[in-house]
Amino acid sequence: MNNYLSIVIFWVLALSCNAPVPSLHKDKVLLISAEKTVWFGGRPGVRGIVYTIVLQAINTKDNIKITSLKAEGNIITFTQTNSANLIIIKGNLQMTDPVDNFENAPSGLHCENSAEDLIPNKQDNWIEYKTRNSEKSYKVHIPEFVSAEPEGQLIPQRQ
Repeated sequence: MNNYLSIVIFWVLALSCNAPVPSLHKDKVLLISAEKTVWFGGRPGVRGIVYTIVLQAINTKDNIKITSLKAEGNIITFTQTNSANLIIIKGNLQMTDPVDNFENAPSGLHCENSAEDLIPNKQDNWIEYKTRNSEKSYKVHIPEFVSAEPEGQLIPQRQ
């Protein structure tokens, strides 16, 4: 009877405070970072944003599969790379402005609008994912993307 009471008290205390209990943790991943890098093409009106999100899998056996990414109000195509318990998602939003005589415009010409001007909703950010053994979808909301400086080649190459 004493052991039973100790177990009940332990669980009451564990569940009453905000400390996470691993076996009861509802999320399968933790958001580590969310960055965006604005890039500009060599022709006027060609630009975009590369989004990089890093998640940490709480349990590496869950085998997380990202199913969709919405960044700043736009559904983004992405690639997923897994490394140990880290999940790296890279997505690219390419934007093209209608420029008069676009084909004959000289390269390097400054364009009027920035990539930031074309973002419909900077607060609508999330990732949806599933685990290996489940068809249930989970969603992680991303509070905001932090601007990052470009590194290396950002403009996606045609394949």
